[in-house]
This record gives sequence, C-alpha cells and structure tokens, in this order.
Amino acid sequence: MKELRFVFLIAALLFIPSIVCAQPASQAGDVLATVGDIQITREMLDNIISTIPEENRVPFLTPDGQKKILDEVVSFVLLSEAARKQGMDKEPAVKTRLDYAQREYLAREYFRRRAAQTPPISEEELQKFYQDHINEFKPPEEIKARHILVKTEAQATKLMEQLKSGGDFAELAKKTSIDPAAEKGGKLELMDGRDWLPRGSFEKSFEHALFKIPKGQVGGPIKTQFGWHVLKVEDKRDPEPSSFVQVRSMIRNRLDEQRNAAIHQQLLDETKKTIPVTIK
Repeated sequence: MKELRFVFLIAALLFIPSIVCAQPASQAGDVLATVGDIQITREMLDNIISTIPEENRVPFLTPDGQKKILDEVVSFVLLSEAARKQGMDKEPAVKTRLDYAQREYLAREYFRRRAAQTPPISEEELQKFYQDHINEFKPPEEIKARHILVKTEAQATKLMEQLKSGGDFAELAKKTSIDPAAEKGGKLELMDGRDWLPRGSFEKSFEHALFKIPKGQVGGPIKTQFGWHVLKVEDKRDPEPSSFVQVRSMIRNRLDEQRNAAIHQQLLDETKKTIPVTIK
C-alpha cells in the first residue's frame, strides 16, 4: 500500500493541476469531488488508475477500490492546496523538487512507451538462458554433521583421541559438550530444524573446516569465539539444480532488467545526438 500511496501522490501532483485547467464547464456531470475550486473528474481518476502497474490494478477497478483512490486523491489535493495557500510552491527548494518530480515522471513515461514497443522476452529465450546458465541454479553443497564444544584445546584433543579409539561421537557429545545441541548428540541443525546444512550457514572459518572433512570422518579441533570444536561429517550431497519452472520468474526478471538497461542506454545515446549535454 505504501508503494501505491506513492503512485497516487505523484499522479495527483502531476495530473491534477493541468487537467483542472483544461476542464470545460460542460463536463460538470463527470465531477466526482470538489476541493475548494478544484474539480476531480472521472477522467482524472481513470488517468491515475492507469499509473498503477497492471498486475496490481484489478482491485482498484471495483467501486470500492475506486472510492479508495478518490479518497486518496482528495487527501492529496486538500493538503497540496493548503501548501499553495501558504506559498510553499513558490519556495525555491520546493519548486525544484516539483520540477524534478514532473521531469522524472515524463522520463519514466517516455521510457515505458519506448520499451513497450520492444517484443517481450519469449519462452524460447527463457529456456535458452536456463540451459546456458544451469549451474547458476544449482543449490550449494549440503552436509549432515555433529559437533562437540568444549572450553579448552586439551579437552578437544582428548576427545579426538577417544574418537580415534572407537568412541561414539553422539554419546561423547551428550556427556561432554557445552553446546545446547549436546542433548541431540551434537547434531547440527538450522533454525527451522532441518539437518541438511548448506554452505553459507555458518561462520566462515568454522564452515571452511567443516566442509573439508570427508564423509564419515572426524575433524578438529577448531577454535571459535565459543570454544573448541570437534566435528564429524555424517553425510554429504550435491543437490540437483532447480527446475526451469522453479526459476522461470527469476530468469524473466533478470532478462527484463538486462533488456531495460539496454533500452535505457540506447535512448540516452539517441537523445544526446539531438539534445546537447554539457557536464562541468
């Protein structure tokens, strides 16, 4: 709703003054509200609704939605007229901001119309990008692991010796670890309880040591701010890449961004040929 409020604000500030001046008296029947001597018409409301992204527009096409927009516009007109009566629109800083807001809107509208002339990203392009970049959609390596946390290096070294002699890791964790995971035999889990742990879940030095340990092996001791750790990696896996369906929207967004950036640069290059620019 905050984004829509911003859209309404810009639309009200940009459209209302120019449209009001152009309203012929014969259109009085189209007037939806009056604020002072300003008439808010059906045409103005339709123009404002058209500024809302199409995917978000449907709720505002209902009578209730249109009433909400009308209430919003009335609020902005009321407050903006109060500002004008105080002469705020004559202040240099405010005039600069109003001018910039109009120019920003015109620039965005110019870009939008030119971009609309470009064919949309095709399904074939989306599929090709997925196949060409499939490794980018591969989740990070995951492991299942346990750890024992003790206060001193000597304690950790003694535990390593016990484990090499056939000690049971989970039982030793329950007996000696000062970490809350001790009651689960030192089992490492994510906050949501998952025990498959992807790279990026831990502090870097701890994670670097953990993921170097071969499957089924014990490693350590490793020192962190919490103490000394003895580690065991019980299993490892490389998850399959996400399916095309799972990442299709992300691919479209990325290609749309790339296309829009190219169009933007093209428009700048074109207009600079006809409108001189000097930057000091």
